[in-house]
Amino acid sequence: MSRITQELLRKRAEHNEMMLTNLEEISIHQEEIVKIENLDVYCRHLKILLLQNNIIEKMENLHKLRELEYLNLALNNIKLIEGIENCESLMKLDLTVNFVDLQNLEKSVQCLQKCRLKELYLTGNPCTDWQGCRDYVIGQVDSLHSLDGKEITHTERIKAKQILPQLQKELIYAIEEEKIKEEQRIHEEKIRKEMNPNSEDKVAYTPETRKEMYLRQAKEKEEKERQRNPEKFIVKQETPLYMNDGRIRQCDEGGYKPIVNNWEDPENVTFKMIIPKYLDTSLIQVNVNPTYVSVRVKGKLTQIRLDEEVFAEKSKIQRSEITGELVITMPKVNPNEILKQIAERKKKEEQQKQQEQMKQQEMKQKQEKQNLDLLIQKAQAKLTQQIDDDIPDLE
Repeated sequence: MSRITQELLRKRAEHNEMMLTNLEEISIHQEEIVKIENLDVYCRHLKILLLQNNIIEKMENLHKLRELEYLNLALNNIKLIEGIENCESLMKLDLTVNFVDLQNLEKSVQCLQKCRLKELYLTGNPCTDWQGCRDYVIGQVDSLHSLDGKEITHTERIKAKQILPQLQKELIYAIEEEKIKEEQRIHEEKIRKEMNPNSEDKVAYTPETRKEMYLRQAKEKEEKERQRNPEKFIVKQETPLYMNDGRIRQCDEGGYKPIVNNWEDPENVTFKMIIPKYLDTSLIQVNVNPTYVSVRVKGKLTQIRLDEEVFAEKSKIQRSEITGELVITMPKVNPNEILKQIAERKKKEEQQKQQEQMKQQEMKQKQEKQNLDLLIQKAQAKLTQQIDDDIPDLE
């Protein structure tokens, strides 16, 4: 059995330069996948998701894929349509040859009623053996434009709604018949095994038998591939962090030429490394330790020993969205006292300089105000004198 891991997603995203954050389409078919997972973590912008021909049993972890338009789960082990209520962009759902039965049809339809689905494929599911299945779905799900590749006409929808109450009654009886048949099948198979334990007679097609068949085929496929390409199964060893003598290894496999600065800031050590800005951040792994910094970019190790011990848990990791530069700021355990004194002296000098500038500015403003007041007084005195000269003397 396989899992949907970050490595598998990157492998399938080669057409998108292995970037996942902006991936819009991915195909993971015939991988013996048993569970839908991690897509909502790494690939939230998916529009097309192809998962056909696996052994997935449940529709789950899809609610965050709000941009998903087409979901293909054909040839899986799905028994119930669920988990897509929040997929507001979903237009097409393919569940061809799964195991949605009559007992789960009503719940499946209730889920579909909350969606905006336009196309639905149910061919090959046990529920379609019931003659009223198509009309039942059409009468309940108003958003559908086509079912099993056949367009839904206006007349067909009106007819389906008219007979819907009758179909709901028929569904109850059909479910009971289905239960009786299933119990009979299980009983007959039990008797057959008791009478002939080694019999290889054809057994019923169920999710369990399909899963067993797929796992057997997957094992045979892997064994043949191991014989054909044994080097493919050799696990690649990552560059070790330590040398044979126990010291931290220093290396720059990616050629990023990192810079470590211990002197500009008396309280912090700064690590800087230029990484291509288009490289997905999920391809970068950062590990800050008290005596060294380790960065893996696409599996290539860059590691630098630090001259001073730092607080790893208090370190701050940032990456520029514009340049792609990685910056790690690490507080020193024992700040450099000399540098600290120099920095404090510079800070005091800067503060004194600012205070002097503020005083000079205040004095300048005060002088300008005094000059303005003096001009206003002179202007008022001159105006008063002119008025006095214009008034004639009284005899």
